[in-house]
Amino acid sequence: MDTIRFVLVSELFSALSHPKRLEIINHIGKGERGSGELAELTGLSKANVSQHLNVLKARALVFCEKSGTTCRYRLTSDKVLEVCDLIRQIILDQMESDTEKRKSLSDVLPFVKGQKERA
Repeated sequence: MDTIRFVLVSELFSALSHPKRLEIINHIGKGERGSGELAELTGLSKANVSQHLNVLKARALVFCEKSGTTCRYRLTSDKVLEVCDLIRQIILDQMESDTEKRKSLSDVLPFVKGQKERA
């Protein structure tokens, strides 16, 4: 039974392991987006964005709201942003001894809306 749990967690982290998918999550976390808009924001082709969105949909991280022929994507849960921000915090903790790198990363806005930065 534990093996199944670890496999599911591993598959979720695998979906989050690509920088462009994290960028897509960040953009969708700010509000619903269409695939064309995500292509413009990320600099990817629509086909490439679609591939990344399919991975995120397969892991139930994003949901497609269809309206006619268009599809608007949204996160299935704000907890997706919380997970990303927790990982960001771990990275900051690991970089504590290197203040210049820490400063440059801490200047990046948190994934979670309205959350104050942890010291």
